[in-house]
Amino acid sequence: MKLTVAGTTYHGRVVDLRARAVSGAAIAAAVRGERCLPAVSAPSPTPVYDYCGHVSPEMGLRTRTALAAAARSRGIETPHDEEIAALRAKLVALDPEEPSLPLARDPVAESAIAALREDAATARGRLDARKALEADTDDARRSVRETTSALSEQETERTAAVQSRERRRDVARSYRDRRAERRRVADRLANRQRDARAALVDRLRGRFVAALDTLPGSTPTDPFDAQPVLAALSVLSVARTEAPVVLEVDRFEHPTAAAAALDAPVIQC
Repeated sequence: MKLTVAGTTYHGRVVDLRARAVSGAAIAAAVRGERCLPAVSAPSPTPVYDYCGHVSPEMGLRTRTALAAAARSRGIETPHDEEIAALRAKLVALDPEEPSLPLARDPVAESAIAALREDAATARGRLDARKALEADTDDARRSVRETTSALSEQETERTAAVQSRERRRDVARSYRDRRAERRRVADRLANRQRDARAALVDRLRGRFVAALDTLPGSTPTDPFDAQPVLAALSVLSVARTEAPVVLEVDRFEHPTAAAAALDAPVIQC
């Protein structure tokens, strides 16, 4: 680990900053890569760091979740992992983005189509009558063309409006079905993740309780009701983290003792 604070550079597995006014939260954020200063050069933190990387009197802790992350840091797997991976992939494939619906078209009234059909039939009747009388048919033919063209346009528009409504309905139904399926997959994923967390916690429960018993302070009947600081230190002692843990509590005789107990680099603030 290499840490530079206000122009002073520290090297080694243990850094004691108690004599300096340094924010532990700022140090932890730098370790996570969330800020450039103070400058920290150290291994990247594992997910357990998000829960216990900064131990302070004001912290809260979801102990079981943190202990499950500690188990993952040790490479522990569960029978649910394969299904979890499959469900995550399926969830990604179920695109949640709301689709753009096809342009809505105004419907064409059936009465308008019927009127145009009647006009076209009348025009054709006039044309036939003019032909029978061997009279001039130019105006009659023009009338037939105009009425049949208007009828064709309206029929085409009516078909397009019907198809547009069907497409909008199909797209909306497909989106609703996909959204419902996504909820079902998300629920199954949440259930399997809870199952995996329980399995991981069971694997490290004994070691967690043993670590908790070695720390000063009373151990509650349910070890998962332990105060956040005690629980965090116990989780860290059974986790594997090469990223430096930031401590703003004095639960150990010396920062070196803390590093030995937690088996991790320590920055004491």
